[in-house]
Amino acid sequence: MQLGSRQIAIQNETLRALIRELGDECNRVLELVHQLQLPDLQDGQKADILAELNASTIHLHTHCDEDLQEAIATELEQLSDD
Repeated sequence: MQLGSRQIAIQNETLRALIRELGDECNRVLELVHQLQLPDLQDGQKADILAELNASTIHLHTHCDEDLQEAIATELEQLSDD
């Protein structure tokens, strides 16, 4: 399920976009993990999948930086205590 098809309940437009991108990349990682579970993969196929998985994990690592954490914290501070 793509996050882009549903509204994200976040007020800050930048944070909403970052969360959508994060979800998309997480979906990509799951797709790659599922591909690694396929039977009878050739070494070349495994290498391609692992290379893409490596790129995705690097992207996730750089995406989940201090700016994202601060944006999430700011959004949390704006929530009511209900």
